[in-house]
Amino acid sequence: MKMLEKVAEKIFRFLCSLKLAVIVIVSLGTIAAIGTVMESKYDMITAQKLVYHSPYMYFVMILLCVNLIAVAVDRLPWKKRHTGFVIVHAGIVILIVGSYVTRKVGVDGTLSFDIGETSRNVQTNETDLIVYKLKDLESSEKIFSQDVDFLVNNPKKKPVKILFGAGESDQIEVIDYMPYAKRDFTIQESNLMTDGPALRFQLQNPFVNMIEWIVQSGSQPAKLDLGPAQVVLARENYESLGGKNEIVLYPTQNKNTLRYQIFDKDSKDGKPIKSGMVPVGGVIEPGWMGLTVRAIQFYPKGKVEYKYTKLDYPNATSTAAAQIKFNGQAYWLGMNTALQLFSKDTVYFVTYGNKRLDIGFNMTLDRFEMEKYEGTQMAKTYKSVVNIPNVGQKEISMNEPLKHNGYTFYQSSFQENKMGEPTASILSVNYDPGRWIKYFGSLCIVLGSIMLFYFKKFGTKQSSQEKFMKMDQQSFIEGEVEK
Repeated sequence: MKMLEKVAEKIFRFLCSLKLAVIVIVSLGTIAAIGTVMESKYDMITAQKLVYHSPYMYFVMILLCVNLIAVAVDRLPWKKRHTGFVIVHAGIVILIVGSYVTRKVGVDGTLSFDIGETSRNVQTNETDLIVYKLKDLESSEKIFSQDVDFLVNNPKKKPVKILFGAGESDQIEVIDYMPYAKRDFTIQESNLMTDGPALRFQLQNPFVNMIEWIVQSGSQPAKLDLGPAQVVLARENYESLGGKNEIVLYPTQNKNTLRYQIFDKDSKDGKPIKSGMVPVGGVIEPGWMGLTVRAIQFYPKGKVEYKYTKLDYPNATSTAAAQIKFNGQAYWLGMNTALQLFSKDTVYFVTYGNKRLDIGFNMTLDRFEMEKYEGTQMAKTYKSVVNIPNVGQKEISMNEPLKHNGYTFYQSSFQENKMGEPTASILSVNYDPGRWIKYFGSLCIVLGSIMLFYFKKFGTKQSSQEKFMKMDQQSFIEGEVEK
């Protein structure tokens, strides 16, 4: 029993020792230095996942809390002069607890929507892998969903296996991962019933000369926004809503010929101002600013094929990619893209991308206003005018975030079309239930530090007075002896 008490005493002495405090401080400094290097070499998300949110960091933070609590317990019973000391230690522990609550329950993501679009989903840094089973051309069924983090758990070491079909005859397996990759794509002709038409066209006038692909992959028409005008590719009759000049192209029975319609932005009846047929290689003159549209290449069914090349470091256009193995054949699947997989009797859609979180209310982007520096295309200021049900219109600018329902929305960035006009707004979204815990911890640290200085002076003054009184008493005693 005495042996156990001695061991427990030694452990406690170590936990409240200056030696452990030095170890913790040096460890924190080392981890922070590694995180700084990782962030400058790669990016913030890589540094967070591999360093700041690593098990090593959590272990050191737990050691720090244990050391602070043990030191405070070692001073029991506390005296008045310990007040500031105890409050400072409690404040640091509370601050760490608040940070953990933020990490586990908080939300830090982005909300992106086009002008006029309504959204309620925030894209977070977490990623998931989802598999859908195609029911018909218009609908599908989600049959698998799993949170994955291939940056932390590389599938080379921990492959993700999914079995489907009758007798689990179909197997999808994630076997490899590239955190940074360059994505290139080509359009290939396809004979799959799920693929839509693909058109390569040239838009030209004395000031513009651009060549683009446009592919309709779902039931909705594919649109390429060019500012005041847009090119639309549709399989069925298109209904123009006005507001933009539109040229709409339709496939026909003859794969070498397209049907087209021209809609004017000011047209109120929704009827085309011009229509006709154009052969592949032919030119359409819509009558806007001398523009001509040439259909260069057309596939009744086209498929986008992506190629990924591994990069050592991220750049502005790099993306992550996971390698999927399905029934013996491997495919690369980029972040926030989908992959079609065909078995004997089933079509699967596999998506890998950022996890989306429902914030519980709709938000519509009514307007996006941008002011540019005079004589340049550089944005000076910009803001979003959003509409929230039961709240109304609110502005979110670079220096004026919007707070609603516990979420804080910051104006982060925007997207623009090829004509340099804004088409979408990007908001940073933050939800932090640990914020007030961290505020309270910080307040404790400040108050405790002030009290530490106060009681130090008070203790010094008190000690001087006691010393003076003792000297005075000693002088009195010596004087009596001499008499």
